[in-house]
Amino acid sequence: MNKKSILIIGIEIAFLICLYVFVNSEYIKILPQCWIYQTVGLLCPACGGTRCVIYLLNLNWIEAFFSHIIFFIGICYLVVANIVYLINLNREKKIAIWIYPKYWYAIIFAILLLFYTITRNLL
Repeated sequence: MNKKSILIIGIEIAFLICLYVFVNSEYIKILPQCWIYQTVGLLCPACGGTRCVIYLLNLNWIEAFFSHIIFFIGICYLVVANIVYLINLNREKKIAIWIYPKYWYAIIFAILLLFYTITRNLL
């Protein structure tokens, strides 16, 4: 393993530890409520995203999935893409480079998020 991969892994682990400590402390209560939901009464595209991250950090996969399906899938994709990237840092022959984020992945994500938001507000 080279120094770059060790540095990236160290930074990611430190970030996750800080996020976990914040989520499981009293400071989580200072996060504001969704102002779109409070004023209009409709769920915004990100409603449930914070709960999804909290459940993921506490390893509650089922609750995370049902809190916000699109965020859950997006986070899982980014974790897998990150692992592939870290593996490829140390290899001469790269594997699964098709999984690296591309601009049209973001377009697909935005379209799915739009349909998800519309669907859960109608139901």
